Amino acid sequence: MDVTGVEAGLLLVLLFAPALSCVLKSIAFRNRAAGKASLMRAKAASGDREGRGRGARKRGGCG
Repeated sequence: MDVTGVEAGLLLVLLFAPALSCVLKSIAFRNRAAGKASLMRAKAASGDREGRGRGARKRGGCG
């Protein structure tokens, strides 16, 4: 059976799709966390302490 480049590429995409999805979710989580941290720093710099006192929530990851 001959495997063309397109078929081989499709096989690789299907093979690595779950891992790639996990990496993309991790990147998105880090971006959201960075944005929240930036907002918290801005609020702290402005003297607004309203959002404090809440504990960190544990989020599930991949795997």
